[in-house]
Amino acid sequence: MRRFILLFITLTLLSCSTKKTIVAVKHTNLVNPIGPYSHSIRFGNLIFVSGQIGLDQKTGSLKSGIEAQTVQIFKNLEIILNDNNSDFDHIAKTTIFITDMKQFETVNKIYNHYFKNRFPARSTIEIKSLPRNASIEIECIATQKN
Repeated sequence: MRRFILLFITLTLLSCSTKKTIVAVKHTNLVNPIGPYSHSIRFGNLIFVSGQIGLDQKTGSLKSGIEAQTVQIFKNLEIILNDNNSDFDHIAKTTIFITDMKQFETVNKIYNHYFKNRFPARSTIEIKSLPRNASIEIECIATQKN
């Protein structure tokens, strides 16, 4: 019994002493954020990705139309996830902000192409406007690959 208690206390102390820090990840293949935020933050194996709009990573300009913006967002998300040792299969939750809910089916068709094994939990919210007059913004929470 004493050995069990000693083992339990040792494991408890070791788990408490493991210090996790918040890391702002640098992304060299993306346009700089358009405000005071990071594209992604990592805490342990969790990845929190800021909302992405359809900014072309080469030109910095917003793609035209919701289809092109949605495709560009997924390209940007792929870069962010790769830089964090993750991918679309490791996304647990997405939130979509859309300025016209009539475009919901268009977004769903594109969204469907990026998730093969399972769909993450998701919220879709219609809002009045987005930065740079974008039509859509997507944020996500993911985990790193093992």
